[in-house]
Amino acid sequence: MYTMSRCVTEGDMYKSNMNKIVWGCTAVCSIIGAVILLCFSGKSENVKIKTMLLRLIYGFTLFFCIATGLFAADEPVQVIVEGLTGIERSNVEAALALPQGLVHEGIVDKRWLGRFNQEIPEKVKKSLEPFGYFKTDVSTTLNKGDNEKYLIQVQIKKGEPVSLTAVRVSAAGPGAGEKALIQLIERFPLHTGDVLRQDIYERAKNELQNKMLDLGYLDASFSVHKISVSLNTLEAQIDIVLETGFPYRFGDVVFSGNISYPDTFLGRYLQFKRGEIFSYEKIAATQANLTNSDRFREVVIHVKKEKAVDYSVPIEIALVPSLPKRFKIGAGFGTDTGPRGSLYYRDVNIARRGHELLAEMTVSSTLQGIATRYTIPGQKDKDTLTSFRIAAQQEDTQSYTINLATTEVERSRSFGARRVGSIFMQMQKEHSEAGNERTNSFLIMPGIRFSERRFDKLVRPTKGFHYQVEWKGTTKEMGSDTGFMQAISKGEIIIPLPKGFSILTRMQAGVTWQGDPLRDLPISLRYFAGGDNSIRGYKYQSLGPKGSNGEVVGGKNILIGNFELERAISTNWGIAAFYDVGNAFNNFSNIDPAQGAGMGCRYYTPVGPIRLDLARQIGVDSPGYRIHFSIGLEL
Repeated sequence: MYTMSRCVTEGDMYKSNMNKIVWGCTAVCSIIGAVILLCFSGKSENVKIKTMLLRLIYGFTLFFCIATGLFAADEPVQVIVEGLTGIERSNVEAALALPQGLVHEGIVDKRWLGRFNQEIPEKVKKSLEPFGYFKTDVSTTLNKGDNEKYLIQVQIKKGEPVSLTAVRVSAAGPGAGEKALIQLIERFPLHTGDVLRQDIYERAKNELQNKMLDLGYLDASFSVHKISVSLNTLEAQIDIVLETGFPYRFGDVVFSGNISYPDTFLGRYLQFKRGEIFSYEKIAATQANLTNSDRFREVVIHVKKEKAVDYSVPIEIALVPSLPKRFKIGAGFGTDTGPRGSLYYRDVNIARRGHELLAEMTVSSTLQGIATRYTIPGQKDKDTLTSFRIAAQQEDTQSYTINLATTEVERSRSFGARRVGSIFMQMQKEHSEAGNERTNSFLIMPGIRFSERRFDKLVRPTKGFHYQVEWKGTTKEMGSDTGFMQAISKGEIIIPLPKGFSILTRMQAGVTWQGDPLRDLPISLRYFAGGDNSIRGYKYQSLGPKGSNGEVVGGKNILIGNFELERAISTNWGIAAFYDVGNAFNNFSNIDPAQGAGMGCRYYTPVGPIRLDLARQIGVDSPGYRIHFSIGLEL
């Protein structure tokens, strides 16, 4: 079996790092250039300034790229491979990685270099055999240049490849008729007349066995797997026979450890049922569910295949519970909220039944609130639960002051992997004001929610999406002071691009249907725009329809789009250019979209990103600038 992974020489690492720097600096300069174009667009008196800045920025980029190329060429030992391209060249270059220590602090070990040069032909031949080339001609030339610099030129004539004259792949046993297995055999990637590729052979062979393991055939193995090669005729034959064995099923599940949770509660985290076809994928999903429940310090799942009876596999899940009672203090900062802090108490195992109590208090310059939530888990799965929530809050912004007390009952259930839907009933008492308008209302609102979340990572996702849709409403006949129907949806999607770039798009849309005048719609249910997570370049919640005195009073509808192009420059750092557009409004025929654009940087931490953005208003007579800065997760 041959390894096809790409090894990296010291020179490769140097070039790779320099390439990353070039790309990073080029991206930064491009973003700055785009911002300059936006900031000085439409102003003839600023044309000279704009032109001068752009020339300086792109001149710096060109200089940096040329300088980097010169530095990259100045290496103590260079190995140049001639006669190959593509993956074959890459594999040979990996095989010719300079041994660690051959070059130390810029000084070349000459004896070691000589031995390395003598070993090159054999290394090249071995690295080309996985591609079907067994009669390769290799010659090397070692030249010494000025300043103790060495150049090794490797000339390669790979010759004629070995061709396949026969490919025989079959399965035997009880699982030989599995449709998925038959399709894999029919799609076996090597055929008569193809060049022998051992990497493709190994990958396809492993895929056959892994597919049978996924289908529960835990005893699947190859009774025959061989490649017969004739170097005289440059011909080869492949023979594979997969013995499937019998399928296994999930048996009894036993939870072990010092556990204070009932089995009925723990069973909701299982991704399988007794009697189902065994699957390691479902085992992994179960372990993830238990780990992510934030109730256990350690989760180990033992598959007791050796104790299987009639191909029924018992499962033992060893758990080490974490402390059920937690108290935390949190802090953060954002230009929307100013300094903010929180106190948090959570008990995840009330009455040893898995019930959960959460109490939280948040304080910032704009928002003060306290909330308590009691959750009763269901037995179907981890997303099925009933919750009761009581909350009170006061929010004071440039546009409004809201005093609000709410109670809510919600029943949630799963609709498939990472999809959760719920129905709820809310009671709300509010006393608020915006501009010269005041609302003092009592509402009883039933509603529904549905959401889905799929990201590849939790801390810094590189691809995925999330959306949430909510409908709610009320009538005076239900005991409310006014009647309306409201729908709101939020979503975001991350699309990865080459060279460390990614596109992040966020959308928010909300619509209100109301027979009564706008002044009867509670201010807490109106829409406002502007701020760190809305339209950057504007203050928090400073945009929306205005009242008779010219102050913002909020609207019945909202439509906002955020577009970001981000470039990762390290594991935790990134830079971004963005454009935001949208507003709150009352009529779709009279939308006045606000726009903001700019650039920023990101630093990602396990407790949330640190974001710094510089935004400029667009499409207004006297555009303003605004810095948006946030630390930690939003309230």
